[in-house]
Amino acid sequence: MPQRAAMKKHLRQTGKRTLRNRMRKQAMKRAVREVLDAARAGDAAAVKEALPVAQKAIDKAVQRGIIHRHTAARRKSRLVSRTREMLGRE
Repeated sequence: MPQRAAMKKHLRQTGKRTLRNRMRKQAMKRAVREVLDAARAGDAAAVKEALPVAQKAIDKAVQRGIIHRHTAARRKSRLVSRTREMLGRE
Protein backbone atom coordinates (compact mmCIF):
# COMPACT_ATOMS: atom_id res chain seq x y z
CA MET A 1 0.00 0.00 0.00
CA PRO A 2 1.18 3.53 -0.73
CA GLN A 3 2.38 5.64 2.19
CA ARG A 4 1.98 9.16 0.82
CA ALA A 5 -1.43 10.80 0.65
CA ALA A 6 -0.99 11.71 -3.02
CA MET A 7 -0.23 8.13 -3.95
CA LYS A 8 -3.26 6.90 -1.98
CA LYS A 9 -5.41 9.34 -3.92
CA HIS A 10 -3.84 8.22 -7.18
CA LEU A 11 -4.68 4.62 -6.32
CA ARG A 12 -8.32 5.57 -5.59
CA GLN A 13 -8.60 7.50 -8.85
CA THR A 14 -7.10 4.66 -10.86
CA GLY A 15 -9.57 2.22 -9.34
CA LYS A 16 -12.52 4.44 -10.19
CA ARG A 17 -11.30 5.00 -13.74
CA THR A 18 -10.64 1.30 -14.28
CA LEU A 19 -14.15 0.44 -13.12
CA ARG A 20 -15.71 3.16 -15.29
CA ASN A 21 -13.75 2.04 -18.37
CA ARG A 22 -14.67 -1.59 -17.74
CA MET A 23 -18.36 -0.68 -17.56
CA ARG A 24 -18.14 1.33 -20.78
CA LYS A 25 -16.36 -1.49 -22.57
CA GLN A 26 -19.01 -3.96 -21.39
CA ALA A 27 -21.76 -1.65 -22.69
CA MET A 28 -20.03 -1.59 -26.06
CA LYS A 29 -19.73 -5.38 -26.14
CA ARG A 30 -23.38 -5.74 -25.10
CA ALA A 31 -24.49 -3.53 -28.00
CA VAL A 32 -22.44 -5.61 -30.45
CA ARG A 33 -23.85 -8.82 -28.99
CA GLU A 34 -27.41 -7.56 -29.52
CA VAL A 35 -26.69 -7.00 -33.21
CA LEU A 36 -25.16 -10.45 -33.63
CA ASP A 37 -28.02 -12.14 -31.77
CA ALA A 38 -30.57 -10.38 -33.98
CA ALA A 39 -28.60 -11.41 -37.09
CA ARG A 40 -28.42 -15.03 -35.92
CA ALA A 41 -32.20 -15.00 -35.44
CA GLY A 42 -32.57 -13.63 -38.97
CA ASP A 43 -34.40 -10.52 -37.80
CA ALA A 44 -33.35 -7.88 -40.32
CA ALA A 45 -35.48 -5.16 -38.73
CA ALA A 46 -33.84 -5.67 -35.33
CA VAL A 47 -30.40 -5.62 -36.93
CA LYS A 48 -31.26 -2.38 -38.71
CA GLU A 49 -32.15 -0.81 -35.36
CA ALA A 50 -29.30 -2.27 -33.31
CA LEU A 51 -26.43 -1.78 -35.76
CA PRO A 52 -26.25 2.05 -35.52
CA VAL A 53 -26.47 1.79 -31.73
CA ALA A 54 -23.52 -0.62 -31.67
CA GLN A 55 -21.49 1.54 -34.05
CA LYS A 56 -22.16 4.58 -31.88
CA ALA A 57 -21.09 2.65 -28.78
CA ILE A 58 -17.83 1.68 -30.49
CA ASP A 59 -17.21 5.29 -31.53
CA LYS A 60 -17.90 6.48 -27.97
CA ALA A 61 -15.33 3.99 -26.67
CA VAL A 62 -12.77 5.53 -29.05
CA GLN A 63 -13.61 9.06 -27.91
CA ARG A 64 -13.16 8.05 -24.29
CA GLY A 65 -9.82 6.36 -25.01
CA ILE A 66 -10.98 2.85 -24.16
CA ILE A 67 -10.08 1.33 -27.53
CA HIS A 68 -7.88 2.52 -30.38
CA ARG A 69 -9.50 4.04 -33.46
CA HIS A 70 -8.08 1.38 -35.76
CA THR A 71 -9.49 -1.32 -33.48
CA ALA A 72 -12.87 0.41 -33.67
CA ALA A 73 -12.75 0.56 -37.45
CA ARG A 74 -11.87 -3.12 -37.63
CA ARG A 75 -14.66 -4.08 -35.22
CA LYS A 76 -17.27 -2.05 -37.09
CA SER A 77 -16.18 -3.49 -40.42
CA ARG A 78 -16.29 -7.06 -39.16
CA LEU A 79 -19.63 -6.48 -37.47
CA VAL A 80 -21.24 -5.28 -40.71
CA SER A 81 -19.64 -8.15 -42.66
CA ARG A 82 -20.89 -10.73 -40.16
CA THR A 83 -24.43 -9.38 -40.09
CA ARG A 84 -24.63 -9.34 -43.89
CA GLU A 85 -23.31 -12.88 -44.00
CA MET A 86 -25.79 -14.09 -41.37
CA LEU A 87 -28.72 -12.40 -43.07
CA GLY A 88 -27.74 -13.96 -46.39
CA ARG A 89 -26.62 -10.79 -48.13
CA GLU A 90 -23.25 -10.43 -49.78
